[in-house]
Amino acid sequence: MGITRDARPSLPPAVVSQDNRLRRTSESKDRRARQTIFVAGAQTVAALVFLAPIVWMYVASLRPDLDIRSGNLVPTRVSLDNFVHLFELDIVPQAFLNSAIIAAFSSVIVTTVSTLSAYALSRFRFRGRGFTHGFLLAGQLVPGLVVLVPIIVAFRQLGLADSLVGLTIAHLTLGLPIAVLLLRNYLAEIPVALEEAAIVDGCSRVGALFRIVLPLLRPALVAVTAFSFILSWGEYVVALSLITTDDKKTLPLSMQYLFQLYGVDLGVVMAFGVIISLPVAVLFMFIQRSFVSNLGTGGIKE
Repeated sequence: MGITRDARPSLPPAVVSQDNRLRRTSESKDRRARQTIFVAGAQTVAALVFLAPIVWMYVASLRPDLDIRSGNLVPTRVSLDNFVHLFELDIVPQAFLNSAIIAAFSSVIVTTVSTLSAYALSRFRFRGRGFTHGFLLAGQLVPGLVVLVPIIVAFRQLGLADSLVGLTIAHLTLGLPIAVLLLRNYLAEIPVALEEAAIVDGCSRVGALFRIVLPLLRPALVAVTAFSFILSWGEYVVALSLITTDDKKTLPLSMQYLFQLYGVDLGVVMAFGVIISLPVAVLFMFIQRSFVSNLGTGGIKE
């Protein structure tokens, strides 16, 4: 009897091991590709859900009131009449200017003061440093409505009520604590050795701050400035409590003039919503790169 043998040649163990690794690598890539497709699909659906009302508002701002009330999603006529009618109201241009002034000053002052405060808390050792940090944290635990009444009473006693200066100061009290905490966390990631090296090379403490720390801190500064601007731009409760004169009202306060006793023009209201949201959207378009940029890029060389 003849002995039958397997006609297939046996592969070396090294070749079999390499083939198994390649197969596992291919399966891992396929699994990651499926996960990526699933996550991308979920993110797309979520973005559509959140952006649908905003897109509808922007489209409706270009439609007449009767066209919006018809219920059709596709506009039959598009025009800028709503924006023209909106700016024909005396209070709207003045409210836009008031909001821009308050938000600009508030964001600049918050960024400047919080940068210096966070630098002192991060780099210097002084008595009361821990208490100051804890006080800032405790301030974030207190709701804004709790301190609203004391702010109103104090501002009325100081003669700051019903003024743009008083409202700007009130917005500073809302934005400073979180800005200091945010910048302090960013500063903790910047090595102190970089400043020490600059000081050894002849740079002063202030020079090291402006030449070394601030360039590395730019993403955080952009974030704090944008946050302060947006917080002041759309703030309503404090402004409603402090401002009573029409020519000093901000955009959120002036919106109440669009709602009449017997009806409301939906097209004009949507146009007003676009005016309020558009500066914020444009601001994020310009600063989005700073949010994702590396904090320490170029700071440390391998």
